[in-house]
Amino acid sequence: MSFVKKFAVGATVLASSLWVATPAMAAVTVSWGSPLNNSVFDAGSVVSLTGAANASGIIGGTGLDLALVLDSSGSMATVTSGQSRQAWVRQAAAALVNAVPQASTSVAVVEFDSNAVMLAGLTPLSTGKATVLTAINSVDASGSTNIGAGITRATTELTGPNATAGRVQVQVVLSDGISSGNPATNAAAAFLAGVDAVHAVGIPGHSPATMQAIATAGHGTYTNGSDLTALIGLFSGTAGNLVGIDSVDILLNDGTLLDNVAIDGLGNFVLPAVTLFEGNNVFKATAFDTLGNSATAELTLVGAAVVPEPETLALLVAGLAVFGVRARLRSSAQSRG
Repeated sequence: MSFVKKFAVGATVLASSLWVATPAMAAVTVSWGSPLNNSVFDAGSVVSLTGAANASGIIGGTGLDLALVLDSSGSMATVTSGQSRQAWVRQAAAALVNAVPQASTSVAVVEFDSNAVMLAGLTPLSTGKATVLTAINSVDASGSTNIGAGITRATTELTGPNATAGRVQVQVVLSDGISSGNPATNAAAAFLAGVDAVHAVGIPGHSPATMQAIATAGHGTYTNGSDLTALIGLFSGTAGNLVGIDSVDILLNDGTLLDNVAIDGLGNFVLPAVTLFEGNNVFKATAFDTLGNSATAELTLVGAAVVPEPETLALLVAGLAVFGVRARLRSSAQSRG
């Protein structure tokens, strides 16, 4: 169990005192995505459960439209920890693409320097993942930095005809520079246009105030990615995440507690194989943010008693009848003997 959970009460008090200083953090949310609550399966069925947790106040139960907004300014060519910042960003973005639910996520890729360019429109990962990865790996490093242009271009895509109705719409902005203009204004406009969150990740050289302002205005979270070697783990969910979640615990239908289940960079989790019993099967997910706040969601799946098919039932009755006849014959033979 994590330090955060052990001291959740004290951390909650601390959170109340820090809330003004960390306005990008919102209430913790957790939700089950599939199957739907009160779904009915045969008892003994093995099902896969999905859900999502977030400290930005949003969750992705019906799928995700994600726009990666990537800095392609000249300073991204700077070598840090053995390779260019651009190489680190490409690897991190690819890790996020590989980690999110493939069947219910579409990804767009926008690069920005002095202007913004759409390298790939919203593309379903189930059919076009290679296209998305190719776009990520084509991001270059030249020009100045206009973060706002990237946010606005991504907003147009997320709110346009390529978006999938009912999905959560999220931007993840990565930058290492001090931007021209006021990109927080663009993030606020994105939220007003219908984008659920604009997350901001600052890498070496960034202005924390600028990136924090983007996240606050866009109702997202700010992450200081100054350690570039940790970016890949952050985006894949193996070493933190982008949505301020510390951990997720799940209480299974048999009473087993799974402590700190794996989540991806945007807080999604999957339980690939759970066996259902007859009757109500209740699952409880509890998410903790990095300040100790928590939220809980329950999922009930009904395990229906398995009734033999008519043909099977008829064979069973016939078999019992034959068994009865044979038993009576044996009994008669024994009495005569």
